[in-house]
Amino acid sequence: MKTTKLLICTVAVAAAVAATKAQSQTLTATLNGISPGLAVNATLDNGSFFQDYPSGVMDFAEFDAFCVEPLQSLSFGETLVYQIQSPLSLASHDSIARLVGGYLASSRSGLDAAAVQWAIWEINAETLSSASLLDGNVRITTPISRDTALLANQYLANLSSYTPVALTYLTNETRQDVVTWEVVPEPATAGLAALSGLLLLRRRR
Repeated sequence: MKTTKLLICTVAVAAAVAATKAQSQTLTATLNGISPGLAVNATLDNGSFFQDYPSGVMDFAEFDAFCVEPLQSLSFGETLVYQIQSPLSLASHDSIARLVGGYLASSRSGLDAAAVQWAIWEINAETLSSASLLDGNVRITTPISRDTALLANQYLANLSSYTPVALTYLTNETRQDVVTWEVVPEPATAGLAALSGLLLLRRRR
């Protein structure tokens, strides 16, 4: 009986330690560029400043991603350390997961990638209007980038019809936060793996 109790205690402590380490799990990534994507003329501050934004799938050497924090900077060729977070800590995570699902079910053209990127930014950064890339503080210039604006609005209108994908949320204090749908361990993964392994050991004993 003492041996069993001791083993259970060991399992609990080991799992807690593993989970704590997992919460501070990091990932080093290098941004190669935007591909597929387009340059989209737009504003993020209600028209005070317009420019061409490279918009679309962020091609990291390690994974593909979409940006969820447009007001931070990130340069091509830059290597940085991301903290791996639970996607549940990201505002509007379900909507973003559905938009990514919509993109993955599309032809994955540069126009689709740019439209989904701006739809995500609309959800995360719009404060002045309803969800539309034709008005508000986050808006796309027309007629220059009208096709992107219209397709982004179509993605937003069809949001409920898309199947959400499992996301991993990556954050950095001074650079753009991103979400990826590719294989990156989430914070709880290591703790769950450790717990499963120790429980299996207990059964064998």
